Parts: sequence; C-alpha cells; structure tokens
Amino acid sequence: MYLVTGASGNVGSLVVEQLLDAGHVVRAYVRTASKLAHLSGRIEIAVGDYATPDAFSAALEGVQGVFFMNIGGAESFGALVERACACQVERAVMLSTAMVEFLPETMLGRAHREKEDMLAAASLDARFVRPTGFMSNTLLWAPGIRADGVVANPMGTGRAAPIAPEDIAAVAVRALTDPGLTEKAMLVTGAETISVPEQVALLAQALGRPLRCMDITLDQAVENLTQAGVPQQVAASIVKSYASVREGRSAVTSETVERILGRKPLRFEQWVKMHADRFR
Repeated sequence: MYLVTGASGNVGSLVVEQLLDAGHVVRAYVRTASKLAHLSGRIEIAVGDYATPDAFSAALEGVQGVFFMNIGGAESFGALVERACACQVERAVMLSTAMVEFLPETMLGRAHREKEDMLAAASLDARFVRPTGFMSNTLLWAPGIRADGVVANPMGTGRAAPIAPEDIAAVAVRALTDPGLTEKAMLVTGAETISVPEQVALLAQALGRPLRCMDITLDQAVENLTQAGVPQQVAASIVKSYASVREGRSAVTSETVERILGRKPLRFEQWVKMHADRFR
C-alpha cells in the first residue's frame, strides 16, 4: 500500500490515479475527505494534516511507501518523517523543485532543500523529484484569456522547459514503486525550451481564437500572484524564477523523464490540446 499526501492537488491526484491504474492499493492523506468523494470505493482515505502527527501515524499503518508534498513548516514536516521511520516505512518520495538546484538562495529553494535533507538523513529510501515549472501554471492565464484574450507576460522572450504534471506524477510513481531505481535526486523537465509568446501562440491554435501577450514588470507579476491568493513571500520567490527565465538562465532540459519512463515527456502543444477546455 502507498500513502499519498496532497492527493487532491495537481500532481498528487495524478499520482493516485497512476498508482491505481498500475494495480496498487492507495491511501490518501487529506484535510477534507469530501475532496476525494469521486474516488469513493477505489482508495482508502485518512483525514489529517501536517500538524496532526498522530493522525499521520494511523495513516501509515501497513504502508510501504509515502509520497510527500512540501506542505507545512520544517518542525511539523520533521515530525511526520519521524513517524514514517517509526512505522518502518520503506520508501519516501518528495515532490521538490528544480529551484533547489538553480535558485537555492530563494525562499522556496531553501524550504525544499531543508525538507529534502530531513528525509535524506532518515532511515528511509528517500527520493526527490525536482520539476521545473508546471505546464499547468498556465491555467493562471485563464481569467485574462476569458475576459479579453490577453496573457500577462513577465518573462519576455526568455525560454524555459516546463513539464506536464502527468509526467511529474509518472516519475514519482516509478520512484515510489521501483526499489531498483538508483537515482535519488531527479531533475525533471520538458523535452523542449519554449517562451511564453510561443506557448500563447500554441494555446491560441488549440482554442481557435486570437490571443496576445502583454508584457508586465516583475513587480506586477508579484502583485498578480498575491491577488490570486499566493502568499506574498511565496509569490516573490516564484517571480525570482520568472526573472531567471527572462534573463536567459532557465533554458535547461534534462533526459530524466525519458531515461526513467522510456518515453519522451509531453510537449506543451500536446498538453494544451489535452486541457484546452480548462481555458475556455
């Protein structure tokens, strides 16, 4: 059995689905059981959060591997790692971030590294999936697209290699279920570098309507994220990654997805066609 935290999120929900598709027994650890009502009868549900280690211990009963999200502070995360060790869990996979490697000085880079270090020091087979920006982050564009066909662009013509959540989840599932996998820290990127204007052009084709980019400053990007509900410190850290793209420092790809899964990662054009209705 595998325990999945963040099971209603962009990646966690796909980890659940892919584990089920592979025939594994899944237990989800969530704050609110109703979020997973659509999976009733297919998975076990344990209710709790990162501040309730006793509930987490109960959820760990009979579990051989745990999928961790970066949720909660260092102290609460450390308590959960201790509980996983006490329950003799064999393996842990953490959804980390490429910022650990490329922007370690940022708040998000430091926070993820701190939790990686906790898991690495524990008596677990710990593995870390470090994705670049999610393709699904473009869903933040949806309100502007629906309103007036405009995408706010703080990254200019800089290029990056965003990755589909489907591919992140597939790598995580392989890391969680394959004891023979030797890689511990896995940088996962898309197969291609692409700019925001190029992404917008592909999205326009998929939607069959004209769209245009509107350049904005990095300060405006922070404000937009906070207005969308992102905490200010997190927004400021995210925008540092935007600056890295804008300055040409993020045009990096890895072969991790192809090496681990035996196939190339989804291209942005493919992902957009799969999810076009979410922008309409």
